[in-house]
Amino acid sequence: KTNMTMATSGPSPGASYFSTIHGGSPSADGGGPSSPLYAATSAALNVPPPPFSDEESKIDNNQQHSDVHNNSSALNSTPYLQSRLIQLRTQSQDLSTELTKKLATSRSGQSLLHIGPSLSTLPPDLTSLLEALSPLLSQVEQYEGENRGELERLVSQGREVQCAVKKREFSVQCAEIYAELMGAEEVLRWRLLQQSGDKSSGGKNKKSEEGRRGGYENVLEDEDEEDDWSEDETEEEFDHICSLERAAYTTLYLLQELHSSSADVSAMTTTPKKRATQSDGDDNDVSNNNNNNIATNGSNNLPSLSDFSSNDNSSLNGVVLEKSRFLAKLAPRIRRLESDTAKCLVSTLEELLVRVRTLMEDDHDANEEGQGGSDNTTVYDNNKQQRKSQHDDLLLMIGHCLRGLALLGKGADAESAFARVAIMPIIRSKLSMGKLDEGGSRGECAGLFFLLDGIANTISTMYGSILRSSESMFTNETGNGSKSSSSCWRMEVDLVTCGVWVPVATALMADPGIKMAIFSPGIANVLQANYSALDTFLSELASSLLLLQSPQEEVTQDEEEKTSIESGNFSHLYYRPTIQADAIERAQTRLYAHPTTVEFSKRWNLPIYYQLRFAEFCKRLDKAIEGVCREGWTADVFTGDAKDGKKISDTFGYELPFFFELYDILLSMWKPDVYLRPLTHRFLRGAMQLIGRVLAFVKDGADGKIQFGGTEESEGETDLPETSVTIPAYSWNERVEDVAVVAWELTILETCLTHDYLDYVANTVCPNDKESRQSTHNSSLELEEIRSLASEVLVECSQEFSPLVSNSWYTLIVDRLTKQCCIPLTAVKGVAATYRMTNRPPPTQASPFVASILRPLKEFDTTFSSRTPPQIGDEWKQQIIGAVSSKYSIAVEDLIATVKRTEEALKSRKTRKMMAGGMSDGEKVKLQLLLDYRQYKKDVEELGLESDNIEGLVKLNQLTSEAESLLPK
Repeated sequence: KTNMTMATSGPSPGASYFSTIHGGSPSADGGGPSSPLYAATSAALNVPPPPFSDEESKIDNNQQHSDVHNNSSALNSTPYLQSRLIQLRTQSQDLSTELTKKLATSRSGQSLLHIGPSLSTLPPDLTSLLEALSPLLSQVEQYEGENRGELERLVSQGREVQCAVKKREFSVQCAEIYAELMGAEEVLRWRLLQQSGDKSSGGKNKKSEEGRRGGYENVLEDEDEEDDWSEDETEEEFDHICSLERAAYTTLYLLQELHSSSADVSAMTTTPKKRATQSDGDDNDVSNNNNNNIATNGSNNLPSLSDFSSNDNSSLNGVVLEKSRFLAKLAPRIRRLESDTAKCLVSTLEELLVRVRTLMEDDHDANEEGQGGSDNTTVYDNNKQQRKSQHDDLLLMIGHCLRGLALLGKGADAESAFARVAIMPIIRSKLSMGKLDEGGSRGECAGLFFLLDGIANTISTMYGSILRSSESMFTNETGNGSKSSSSCWRMEVDLVTCGVWVPVATALMADPGIKMAIFSPGIANVLQANYSALDTFLSELASSLLLLQSPQEEVTQDEEEKTSIESGNFSHLYYRPTIQADAIERAQTRLYAHPTTVEFSKRWNLPIYYQLRFAEFCKRLDKAIEGVCREGWTADVFTGDAKDGKKISDTFGYELPFFFELYDILLSMWKPDVYLRPLTHRFLRGAMQLIGRVLAFVKDGADGKIQFGGTEESEGETDLPETSVTIPAYSWNERVEDVAVVAWELTILETCLTHDYLDYVANTVCPNDKESRQSTHNSSLELEEIRSLASEVLVECSQEFSPLVSNSWYTLIVDRLTKQCCIPLTAVKGVAATYRMTNRPPPTQASPFVASILRPLKEFDTTFSSRTPPQIGDEWKQQIIGAVSSKYSIAVEDLIATVKRTEEALKSRKTRKMMAGGMSDGEKVKLQLLLDYRQYKKDVEELGLESDNIEGLVKLNQLTSEAESLLPK
């Protein structure tokens, strides 16, 4: 019954799968969870065995104990077995579904899933099926082999066609290359014959020349053809020079083809090595995959025209090698063509430059002669117009030569030719020791500025148009119009820098006499003038050479254009470059960045110049200090211009000549005839050193280490002025007037350093006007940084003044005035003697000495109230009055104590009272002290101080308050 129920219920998907393979149910054939097939499959797929449920465990336990217990018959009943069968079917379906999922997620499991259904369709006898299919399979293999052979034949023929096409392309290219080479050689041959001026000799030596050059064949035509070609001489010259530029283009093309062919051959020879290296590095990987891929690659990889192996490339490589061998045979001729083209372009450029110089000299001579008269005006104008047309033609031809040399990478040759042919004759005609010293004595180089200016003007007049044309042709800019990082100093042809500045600088540095006179004169003024002249020349060189035409010249040019159109001359339509300010700035940047400029700058012995100048400044300052030590602070030691001294006094308020001299020295360091921009840091440091020298001198005097006057003339001292008067020796720190004046001068100097002097230095180093800023070749940010650094240095230096000024007022002046004010206090003791047993009437006014106590302070305050530093204020007076009041109160206290002791001694005696006022002598003394105190307090308040804040005055008030009852009511 159980078997019938299982047969009718139908298997699950997993069960049907196993039943299909094994021909039975999972439970019967071991397909269930406990079967061997399921265990093996689960172990292969890492499927854990299903756990037993609690009911199954109970069933097993019941089965194990069925023989022991008496209720075993109930467990084997039909309802129980049916429920058990349903549970097993459900569990089998779940496990089959899980197994199917596991198989579907693995490659081996998928193969099993595909094999399973196919096995059910196989016939029972596989051997008969294989025998029936064998003939069909052999026919298919034969057909596939025939097709593969045909495909290989077609691919082979296709590759042969490809090689033939590539060979034809290379042949055409080689033919074009050879034709271009022959054409360029023909152009050069004709140009060389034209320059030699002997065409017949060139014809006679034609064969030998062809043998020497190896390719100059059929380069000359018959003389009749030559005469026809040169009908118009100007057009012929234009054609030849344009052909030279074309030859440069051809040479560049041939060189590129030669380099490309060499690169291809190198690539073919290096590729197998790279492959071998890669295969050696991948041996392990290949060995692991060989067994799996050999059959597949052998059966599936079909030959194709798009796939080339090393063996298949042999034919194409042969074609490439044929081209490379052809170009290798032409390589000597190509290299010789490059050399000859460059030489021909250089010689043509030199010839054209000579013609330009001759034409400009003729034009200069014609301008000096003038029109001569009304009859010659027309002839003069025609000649001038003709020279203008010739100059334009020459300029156009020079442009072709420069571009041709630039194409060949021979810009240095063009620059050298321009410097040798155009610039050096001008330099040799103008540069000499006689012209260098013209307008001055020997060795002063008084004519250097005019000599350099004349050289620049001559070059601009004769070759300015060439320089502008070259600058316009070879200036590189980025797409947005801004200067690129390298275009400022790298150009293919830079005539301004290498053609003009380099020969000028070389000429100045090459001649020993001129070099010694300019760079090492040994005189500070001469060295400064030479440096300024050359620095100005260099800073303005680009603008003077590339400057645009003046408006008057443009008007004249417009009139000449109208005349040219009427006469049939269209040379005015040639390109004329317009040089903008940014182009001039770039050219100037290249001038400063060139190595020759760096070397030229190193020739200057600027540290020696600074030492000479600083020695002059120190000598002036030392003489001023000596004069002050000899005659005092009021000594007239100012050696500068009287106008400068008056300006210093009126503008800044200096009073002492010594500080006139100091400030004039500080200003003279930054004058145009003294200051040099590369020595900015040295001059700034020198100014700080001079100020430090003055501060040390003032400090030593304040400390009493230096005495003024009383200087005895030594044996070797003979430079004292005749009007000098010897004064007794004294220490100026003991004179409050000198201390106050010096402190005030130091205050003014401190203010000037952080304001006026800072502005003066900043405007010299970082000028505000646009023209001066261009000569500094610094950006705005750099100039602001320089100004900030100078400000920091001067502000830091000015901080040393405040302690010295404070010490002068709070120590020196306070001590000296306190001593002077305390001198009258000795009269306080005499008040008792005035009224003791003198029978004088009681006092009605203060003692005479009281008014003299603060008199020195009042007089000093009146004199120097307007010259007291703002940071000092009234504290110094507070200190003086406090010290004086303290001593005054002590004297009064001692006097009152003495009076009290006297009164106590006289009480035992029968002394009658004085009839005058009815006061005793002690009372009169106390009243007098009260009146003196009130007068002293009034004097203190007149000085602008509050008496309540002074401790000595408060004590005086307490001591004299007892006598207030004695005042008359």
